[in-house]
Amino acid sequence: MPESWSTLINGLSLAFYVAALALSFLHGGLRRTRIAPWIIGCLAAGFLGHTVEVTTSWASSGTIPATTLRELCGAQAWILVFLYLILFVRLRNTILAFFLTPIVTVSYLLYMLLPVTHLEPKAYFYTPWFVFHILTLLFGMSLFLLSFLYAMIYIVQDNRLRRQLPPPRLPLPPVERASRWASRLLLWGYPLFTVGILSSIVYGVRYGTGRDWHPGLMEGASILAWLVLGLAVWGWFSAKVGPRKRSWLIVAGACFTVLILIGILWH
Repeated sequence: MPESWSTLINGLSLAFYVAALALSFLHGGLRRTRIAPWIIGCLAAGFLGHTVEVTTSWASSGTIPATTLRELCGAQAWILVFLYLILFVRLRNTILAFFLTPIVTVSYLLYMLLPVTHLEPKAYFYTPWFVFHILTLLFGMSLFLLSFLYAMIYIVQDNRLRRQLPPPRLPLPPVERASRWASRLLLWGYPLFTVGILSSIVYGVRYGTGRDWHPGLMEGASILAWLVLGLAVWGWFSAKVGPRKRSWLIVAGACFTVLILIGILWH
């Protein structure tokens, strides 16, 4: 694709994401239900342009566009919107966009503003293993982030009920639904995240050398996220960790997944 067309598509996608962000704030603050379809329309339009950019970049480079921090920001934003649109079909709830659109917009903005860097091509970039590894890891982390948003909603709603505070201005989901979806999204994301980590380990053991492995923030954050979120999963299955503590574990685990992306800077 010509660079001028790529710039135009990126600009339009960002404009739609920013429009969805503004409309989400209006919808949440003013409670105007008629704004909701426009939020979904703007997100879908931005997602369409974003998809064109991802597919053309993948086709031109021959590898999934997720090998640098810039590309990972773009890929993460694309996956988040993809998952949200699927959830909307199931839940028909647009208030989650109030919390999600700022993250998507900032991620996509970083994708556009960060300098384009070209890593030294590595053979495994062009293998099905690498695509599988990246997609399972990023989808798992994105589901953790959505789980984090519902966990935070649960904590806010639970705190309001405990203190007998008036209803919040935002039309947040009830505490039972927030707890249920925080757990569901965690359970969907944890196996993917686990497979993503294991795929990297298996490949490193089979094909890597001592010089290829430099453990740091990314590896440490991955292990901590896996352990903390695993404890939340165990608490749900065993019923030995209550919804409130489980929600705080999800919050902590999701924070560690953010450190994984930051750790790529030093990887």
